[in-house]
Amino acid sequence: MFEERILIRDAFKSKEVSIAGWVEEFRDLNKIKFIILRDFSGTIQITLPKSKVDSKIFNITLTKESVVSIKGTMIESKQARGGKELIPKEIEIISEAESPLPIDISGKIETDLSKRLDWRFLDLRNPKIAAIFRIQSEICKLFREFFIKKDFTEIWPPGIISMASEGGTELFPVIYFNKSAYLAQSPQIYKQLLTLSKLERVFSINPVWRAEPHDTSKHINEVRQMDIEIAFADEKKAMKLLEEVIIYIIKNIKNNCKEELKFLNRDLKIPSVEKLRYEEIIKRLKKNNFKIEYGDDISSDAEKKISEIFGDDVLIFIDEWPIQEKPFYIMPKDSNISKGFDLEYGGRELASGGQRIHDPVLLKKRIKECGLDPSNFEFYINSFKYGSPPHSGWSIGLERLTMAICGLNNIREACLFPRDRERLNP
Repeated sequence: MFEERILIRDAFKSKEVSIAGWVEEFRDLNKIKFIILRDFSGTIQITLPKSKVDSKIFNITLTKESVVSIKGTMIESKQARGGKELIPKEIEIISEAESPLPIDISGKIETDLSKRLDWRFLDLRNPKIAAIFRIQSEICKLFREFFIKKDFTEIWPPGIISMASEGGTELFPVIYFNKSAYLAQSPQIYKQLLTLSKLERVFSINPVWRAEPHDTSKHINEVRQMDIEIAFADEKKAMKLLEEVIIYIIKNIKNNCKEELKFLNRDLKIPSVEKLRYEEIIKRLKKNNFKIEYGDDISSDAEKKISEIFGDDVLIFIDEWPIQEKPFYIMPKDSNISKGFDLEYGGRELASGGQRIHDPVLLKKRIKECGLDPSNFEFYINSFKYGSPPHSGWSIGLERLTMAICGLNNIREACLFPRDRERLNP
C-alpha cells in the first residue's frame, strides 16, 4: 500500500489518500479511537468511529512508534489538527514497535542527553530534535549558496594526512599500509595550496578530528568545519566575508526555517557587529573585573564574560592577536602581532582565521619558532617557491554555529552522532 503513499502535509489537499508513517498517539475511547500519524512533513488525525469503520479496522491495537500505512477519506473536522481528519478504509501494520520505548520521544519526560544519544534514531523522531538538523542542513545549503555566488569552488580535502596541519593539536594515528598517517585535524594546508592554483578561491564543508582529551559542553573530537581560502586577500577581506556569510545565513534561517525555530522556541535575532583588537578586548575584560593579562588565551570563562559585556546577539571580531597565540602559518604584522583573528558569537568562539604566510623563508622561520621540524612540512614550504599570492581564510565550526542559532547548551545536541572521549557508538 505504501507504494501509493503521499506526504501527510499533502493529504490535507486531497479527498482519497494513502499515507504512511509512525504512530505518535493511539487513544481508545470505547466507541471511537484516534491515531495521530507522523511523517517528516507533519501529523494528521485518523479517526475510527465504531459506527463508520469496518470492525476489523476498529478492533486494531497499535503501539506508539509502530509504522503503519493507511488508506481513507479526508473529511472536515474543527476539532482535528489542521481542520481535517482521515476516516480509514484500510490500515496495514508494516512494523510493530516494541513497548515500552527505551526513551520518551515526546520530551514530556526529561531524559538524560547521554541516554538520548544511545537511542539517537528514536530521539530524532521528536520534531524539536529533528528541527535542529533541518536548520543545520539549511546552514550548509546557505553557506554553499553564498560562496558559489561569489565564484568560489567547492573542494574536498583529504581526511588522511601524513603530517600535522596545526602544530600543537594532537592527532589520531591511523593504519595506512606501511606508512605513518593521521586523521586530518584541519584542511588548512590543502586549501592554501589551492589558492596557488587556477582555482584561487575555495570553500569546503568537511569533518576533522582532534585528539584532545576535552570533556566540555563545547568540544567533541570529530567536528564539521566550514572553511574558505581566497587568493589576493588580507585578513580584513577574510573578516568581511565571514561577517557577510554569517549574517546571510541567519537572515535566511529566519525566513526559511520559521517552523523549526518555533519548535525550538527560538526568537533568532540578526546580529550586530563589533570589531576590537586583542589588546582592547583584554582591557575591556579587566575593566569588568575579569582576571586576565595580555598574552593570555581567551578562555571559556572569558568568552562568557565577553558575551555578558556585549550581549549574545553580537558578532565580536578580535584581531591583532599576539603572534605566539596563533598557528605557525598566520602572517605576522610585526615581530609581536599577528594578522590573525577570532570571531566570538553566543558566548563562544565560532571561527578563527587570518592572512597566511606566503613567503617560504618566513614560513620556515615561523615553523622553527613554534618548536616544529621544517622537514615535516617540506612539500608545504616548497609549494610557495613557485609564485604564491597573499591569501587569507578562516574556519567556522558547523556544530558551534548550529548551537548559536538554535540556542543549544551542549555541542553534542548539534551533532547527529557525536564522538568524544567516551562515545564511539552508535
